[in-house]
Amino acid sequence: MGKRPGRRDLAILCLVATTLFFCGCASNELATEGSPMPEKQVAAYIQPVTSSSSYDTPPRFLRGYAPFFPTREATTHHWGYAVVEFNVTADGRTSDVRPVLATAYSFAEKAVLAVQQWRFSPARKNGQPVVVRMRLPFTFRS
Repeated sequence: MGKRPGRRDLAILCLVATTLFFCGCASNELATEGSPMPEKQVAAYIQPVTSSSSYDTPPRFLRGYAPFFPTREATTHHWGYAVVEFNVTADGRTSDVRPVLATAYSFAEKAVLAVQQWRFSPARKNGQPVVVRMRLPFTFRS
């Protein structure tokens, strides 16, 4: 996360900026720290990284909790975001959760810790569960 942003990073940043602008008015059901994530909110912002030809049915979010706001950032009233990528495994768990972009490491860390506990119904190809890589932006507001 210490390198100069490339085209991919700038595209992700534009996605996050759009999310920051619209997510407050797109739904009155937004997650707050430590509360269950609304399925509709996850569905609205999650994006597959894996090619759609690798699956017939995408994974569907079942349950998980919103990340906690980092303590250090809360005391300074900073807002921020993090974008994470992760695999949804054949049993619906998440694996290889990694931050792609964040305003601060603490935001990335909290997003990763939350997603590691999430559960999905797995993606399927020809009726069989398959592993799919996903990307999801998180907005943190104090």
